[in-house]
Amino acid sequence: MMSPAARRLGAVEARRMLRHPAYPVAMLYLVVFAVEVVWNRQTGPAANFAYALVLLCLLFVYAPVTIVVANRVAAATFRSRVREPLDATPVDERQRTTGAIIGVLRGPVLVSFAITGLLLVIGEFTIAHPERPIDVVYQRTALEHLQVPAVVLGAGLLGIAVARWLPWPGALPLTVLLAWIGTVTTYQPTTGAVHDRTWFALWPVWFSVEEGMLSRQPLDQEMWHLAYLCGLGALAGVVALLHTRGPRRALWTAAVTAVVAATAGGWLQTR
Repeated sequence: MMSPAARRLGAVEARRMLRHPAYPVAMLYLVVFAVEVVWNRQTGPAANFAYALVLLCLLFVYAPVTIVVANRVAAATFRSRVREPLDATPVDERQRTTGAIIGVLRGPVLVSFAITGLLLVIGEFTIAHPERPIDVVYQRTALEHLQVPAVVLGAGLLGIAVARWLPWPGALPLTVLLAWIGTVTTYQPTTGAVHDRTWFALWPVWFSVEEGMLSRQPLDQEMWHLAYLCGLGALAGVVALLHTRGPRRALWTAAVTAVVAATAGGWLQTR
């Protein structure tokens, strides 16, 4: 059972993550990109451009930076802002790791849910048939949009797992690089139904660099992809907790469940 101290620590960790300077620094890149596109008059319809920009922000900026932020917060050894909950109740390694996981859920993931809700609202104002095909937006349902917070969740939990198992200089950038290379290598979308390794990428199969946004895929396929992403994210969280002292039976059960979910989702999403 989760202790009150771990819950209080999770609230503190959430604030620390959201206040981390990596987020505004990374957003500067997106601002420069948006200004350049507007300056060159390549935006298309305003709502369509806003939808694409917010989606790119979540998947290409916010999620990768969340790996770094969660890792740095989880790896910090001196926590001047958490003295009050720690003084009230001693917190062991498992509770600290649990607090970091709660911090990801109450911080970056909660924000990603809010921004995903904004995506749904913007999508209602997009133009179905703009002049340029690359500006087309195929509106997804709320269920399909759950893949976006799932990506952010997995990114944060991966960062925590790396902090617990690989606390060495260079381990974090190497992990981010490998995750990025693996995703880019597997992501080969087409305009038709996608039944190949593209579905094993670590983000939604929604867009192509050359063709813009892809048409909607079957809902069951999208939901299995969601199960695949959630399974991988949950596995990263359990792996982080396995590097702590304490009972492990429940953790191994959760690990097996996460592996089954990721494997089943990974197989069924390509059927």
